[in-house]
Amino acid sequence: MATLNPQHAQVLVPAGVAIVVVALTHFFTSARDRENKRREQRISYLVGVFRALCKANNHPRLYEVAEEVEQAIADIQLFGTPEQIRLVQQFATDLAKKQHAEMNALLESLRDSLRKEIGATRTNGHVVWFRVGRKQDNEN
Repeated sequence: MATLNPQHAQVLVPAGVAIVVVALTHFFTSARDRENKRREQRISYLVGVFRALCKANNHPRLYEVAEEVEQAIADIQLFGTPEQIRLVQQFATDLAKKQHAEMNALLESLRDSLRKEIGATRTNGHVVWFRVGRKQDNEN
């Protein structure tokens, strides 16, 4: 049986340690990159959801933005927190039954979680709505 002489050990041990360090670094870097990608994708979807619901809120002709609202509801059920999923399901149920639904709690929850994700401080108060009226094409 061959024995490991001290000169070989001086080379092999640091080489082995270096290989383990490289493997661990790669593993942790890959895990961090995957988590960052998931976070970026979730933020992107939820910003789109927030914008779509803001656009739909108090829209004079909801049917014009119906497809965006439907997609927003689906995206929240996929990417939202359990509380946001509950709120969007309540919103969808109320909208289907009553043709009117309250979405302030949902939008505030989305706003708060998005601000937390991007490192912004939490805000207090309700979302304020601003809608500019447009003249109809046939009016002067």
